[in-house]
Amino acid sequence: MELRDDIVGVILAGGKSSRMGTDKALLEFKGKPLIQHIAETLKSVFNHVIIISDYKEQYKFLSLPIYDDIYKNCGPLGGIHSAFVVSKNENIFIASCDLPFINSLAIHYLLDHHSQSEATMFSINQRTQPLFGLYNRSCFLKLENHLKQKQYSVLQFLNNIPTNVIQLKSSLAIAFSGNL
Repeated sequence: MELRDDIVGVILAGGKSSRMGTDKALLEFKGKPLIQHIAETLKSVFNHVIIISDYKEQYKFLSLPIYDDIYKNCGPLGGIHSAFVVSKNENIFIASCDLPFINSLAIHYLLDHHSQSEATMFSINQRTQPLFGLYNRSCFLKLENHLKQKQYSVLQFLNNIPTNVIQLKSSLAIAFSGNL
């Protein structure tokens, strides 16, 4: 399958891992750091893959472009904003650095079921998965406004934009992700 040039794959790796005490992205999964697994999965779908993180040294081994958060300490919403700023593409595909079971099948399914919404993501067992989804540049000004107003909840942001949430039954979710 041909790599997508029209969408940038984005790994959000800006968390401080304060609850876990260690960098989740560097935890070993199937013999390699989790973030490496995610990078390889995104690189199997997208021609351009970047990382948004203020911890550039930790992820240099991936040989991917790494960009700082523009709005510091704002969580994933700040990372999504930074990805739009550094990307020229109309769409970005967001994947958090701590999703061990993502695969290209799930990404392709989501892309195939994308509507003209400003964001498209899965919901599994009534839980929206906002850090594994497609975001359109048309949401950028609203996103920036949320950050300026110190509103950092991704779910709250999604409630304020046209969002396509693809409901997956547990069995289909397991087939895609193992445990997304």
